[in-house]
Amino acid sequence: MNSAATKSYLVKTDRRTELHLPKNWPTEWNSGEIPFVFNFYSIGVRRLKSLVKKGHNYIEKRSCLKFKEYDPRKASKKANFTFLHYNFSGVLESCCLLYFTKPYGRRMVLITPTCAMPAEVAHASLHGMGLLHEHREPFREAEVRGIFFFKTCGREKEELFDSKM
Repeated sequence: MNSAATKSYLVKTDRRTELHLPKNWPTEWNSGEIPFVFNFYSIGVRRLKSLVKKGHNYIEKRSCLKFKEYDPRKASKKANFTFLHYNFSGVLESCCLLYFTKPYGRRMVLITPTCAMPAEVAHASLHGMGLLHEHREPFREAEVRGIFFFKTCGREKEELFDSKM
């Protein structure tokens, strides 16, 4: 194996925990509940809320995860509280952006005008939850399954996930 392939392999295999969760997965999310807030100072808040709700529904139908909205003022004051922070940008054109740099606290999820489909918003949300992929490549099915089904919630959701992959 050449050194570039070895390095790539190490990056790919080293970014998950034993439960197949991203290494930066907060322990408070182990219940399957993912806290989130909206930036109410963002432009197009109604559109942002509508798109995010559809993206969350897309994930919830296919996984054991549930999303819970918090008041942004309260979420930012909680100690060691990690949450997705949805913001709308009318300028950027990519829907595949990773904007958080620390493993705890606010994780920015930027929704852009090209993120109009529920699957695209779900994709952006998965980045906020710590899932990574190679440039211009999709997420790996095993890594998505690791986040979606790290706890047991029902065979019908796994069957729906399998049928849509």
